[in-house]
Amino acid sequence: MNIWHLSDGKAGHVAQANGLFSALARQGIRPQITEIAVANVSGVALALCWITQHRLGKLPNSLTPYSAPDLIVGAGHATHWPLILLQRLYPSARSLLLMRPSLPRQWFDLLMVPEHDEPKADERLLVTRGVLNPLINQHRHEPDRHLILIGGASKRHGWYQAGLIEQIEGLQQHLSRKSVWLSTSRRTPVGLLKDPTFVQATADMQVCAVNDTPAGWVFEQMQLADTVWVTEDSVSMVYEALTAGCRVGLLNLPRLHEDRVTRGLDQLMARGQVLPSSLALQGRIPREPLPLNEANRAALWLLQQLALVPKEPLP
Repeated sequence: MNIWHLSDGKAGHVAQANGLFSALARQGIRPQITEIAVANVSGVALALCWITQHRLGKLPNSLTPYSAPDLIVGAGHATHWPLILLQRLYPSARSLLLMRPSLPRQWFDLLMVPEHDEPKADERLLVTRGVLNPLINQHRHEPDRHLILIGGASKRHGWYQAGLIEQIEGLQQHLSRKSVWLSTSRRTPVGLLKDPTFVQATADMQVCAVNDTPAGWVFEQMQLADTVWVTEDSVSMVYEALTAGCRVGLLNLPRLHEDRVTRGLDQLMARGQVLPSSLALQGRIPREPLPLNEANRAALWLLQQLALVPKEPLP
């Protein structure tokens, strides 16, 4: 299978696509992946080439070295138009979008949309539990090893440093005899690590600033940790930790507004899949996670849609 991956270069979107591609390989499919930066693909050139049936204009030079695709995959709004136009230029290929589209869904052949985006049912659409990611449960978790992941302000959440430190201090009372690692993100205010109260609260932890960790460090730590505590702005890390087979707790940050993503987090808490810090500070521990491997389920669904395997009920 020859797959063109239209990439906007954003780490989260790339991780979704890589999660799907890895799962295809686990299903016995060895796809040939060609990553194409949408920044190097002229939408005007594609449109002119398609409208005039190649009589005017030509394919961008960034595409000419590659064999025709069987499947074209995109994630991110910047990939919408290139994905649509390339599918028109290669009618034997199928287009797959890994998000809720901002253009009419019927313009895409196949879609995979997280349930928190509340998509309407469609036989060409798979509703996924969270966004796809490249993790699997490697069953290497060490008992009593904890990982705390700190995010930062976002369009949905504000930053309340004192409140966050209070939660970490409260957790520390229950984790004092356990191995605890903590890391920040690129959105974490730089002043946190120098805050004397934070320094005191984390004195018995292994604190690793994001700039001091190599690529893949967080994913490796998720394979080792028994329990992961994530600030609730970092939704993708919540699903990554669940996929890795960790118990998961949420650290509160003030919400600026409610939307489908925050409602998705509330659903996880209501189901008991993640534990809010308010309960953790009462001595509760996150429960053993239910198996979650959405990339494998998505890969199986895709192969069914492409008629490469028989259609059967999905797990």
